[in-house]
Amino acid sequence: SDYVAARHELIQRALRGEESHSETIALRPDGTSFEVDLRVIPLRYRGEPHVLSIARDITERRRRERELQRSEARLRATVEAGFDPIIGMDGEGRIVEFNAAAERCFGHERSAVLGRLLADVIIPQRLRGGHTEGLSNFAHTGSGPFVGRLLETTALRADGSEFPVEIAVGVAVAPEGNIYVGHLRDIAARRQAESQRVELEGQLRQAQKMEAIGHLTGGIAHDFNNILTSVTGYIVLATERAERLGAADLVRQLGQAHLAAQRARDLISQMLAFARRQRSERRPLALAAELRQSAQLLRSTLPSAVELHTALDAHAPAVVGDSVQIEQVLFNLCINARDAIRGAGAVNIGLASAAIEGVCASCRAPLRGHWVVLSVDDNGSGVSEAVRERMFEPFYTTKPVGSGSGMGLAMVHGIVHDHGGHLLVDPVEPRGTSFRVLLPPAQGLPMRAVAVDAEPAARGALAGRVLLVEDEAMVAAFMSELLGGWGFEVVHCGDPLDVEQVLASGVAFDVVLTDQTMPGLTGLELAERLATARPELPVLLYSGFGEGIDVAALTRSGVRALLRKPIEPEALRSALAESLGESA
Repeated sequence: SDYVAARHELIQRALRGEESHSETIALRPDGTSFEVDLRVIPLRYRGEPHVLSIARDITERRRRERELQRSEARLRATVEAGFDPIIGMDGEGRIVEFNAAAERCFGHERSAVLGRLLADVIIPQRLRGGHTEGLSNFAHTGSGPFVGRLLETTALRADGSEFPVEIAVGVAVAPEGNIYVGHLRDIAARRQAESQRVELEGQLRQAQKMEAIGHLTGGIAHDFNNILTSVTGYIVLATERAERLGAADLVRQLGQAHLAAQRARDLISQMLAFARRQRSERRPLALAAELRQSAQLLRSTLPSAVELHTALDAHAPAVVGDSVQIEQVLFNLCINARDAIRGAGAVNIGLASAAIEGVCASCRAPLRGHWVVLSVDDNGSGVSEAVRERMFEPFYTTKPVGSGSGMGLAMVHGIVHDHGGHLLVDPVEPRGTSFRVLLPPAQGLPMRAVAVDAEPAARGALAGRVLLVEDEAMVAAFMSELLGGWGFEVVHCGDPLDVEQVLASGVAFDVVLTDQTMPGLTGLELAERLATARPELPVLLYSGFGEGIDVAALTRSGVRALLRKPIEPEALRSALAESLGESA
């Protein structure tokens, strides 16, 4: 057999003087086999050539070696299959293990880094001193901040770039000394996600804050409107009586009171603009022409030491908006810039279209898309981060007492966002600030709303019976007295749900005058009911907000006019006269 032939060959070689050594298989007489370490040695005995065979059973040793090899292969496969980098280092800080994930992460080949100092391969220069000190401390004390703990630090790639890592280090005791095994994880994506989460949380808090302030401001403005309606109305009534009595001083004093009431009305208008509860007619606007006219008006109002420059792209897309409100935005931003440069410097007005990606400075919403950009830049003192956080809040101001109401930028916020836009605030080098108003380009049909602002009508006799629907007693008292003074007979109904009962009583009415915001039923809903039950009866509606009221709803409900609160008596008189078909 082959077994016998192989042994016979070994003997022949020994007889020729050749010694042989091998690990092979041996057979026992019973036919079983075992592994042996076999030496075949030539020698001479009594002058004759002999062969000495020495066999040692190595079956158990080989079995242990094979188990160790399998264990090492499994360990190697485990290390190489790991998704995270695994790096081994000896007591001197030299790399003894560098798996495939580490190659991908750091950009080094395993063969190129084995035996090199770990500090020279993956640790930034500024951190290497701490690494060396930590190794030395552990060698002397058996403990260190980097062993047995999860730490975050910075690592270095082959291209020189740095990135954040999470690392845990374990110590393996080996015959040649301690082996430090580091498990690392690239946490750059996690850090970015955390940063985005913090940013989104900030955006949400800002949006909630601005929404809450808007609700509060709108509610205050609504109540103030009712009060101011009575104040303004009674001032007008008193002025008329003072004129009839010829009290010139009293007329002048009441005139000053009326001016103060009008300023209060303007403040309410700004509050409602911030709260985004005041709409007016909108149409497609070519902003370049609008802004050029506004800039000419601005030039005459700014100090001569202020330079005003314009760069308006005549080809910028149109926007859908209210020209008066956009002019208010421009004026407020320019006044803000004038104050920032303290009366001497430059203000630049620009108009362009651009693709913008960023975060709104007032509502913190992320922005992406193509916008029509109205910019107002100045070379003033700039805006600090603390001011930037609050600058769009109502009544927040950095100006001295008496120098501003703090509503300018709040109104800008409300108008711009009501137009579907956003705001960016950027520093201008070497100093100054750039406010950028982003408005969506006009698409499709223009948005429209209704506003009736009648011119004062010529005086004339009025007569008829008015059904006044108003839940606020103070406003109802003033309106009743005002209408009565004009010659109307007024019937007041404080609950809109009782109107049908009043009409069913048989009393004939010439016109219904109703508030919009009332408990139980809005003025518009009441008008819709009256349009079905009494289509011939004209209805006039007044509101401090006017939100959600469009042309179709007013037409469907038969409303003849929509008046804004606080009501100007002349506008109301004109609307009543027109509804009754009479001359005021």
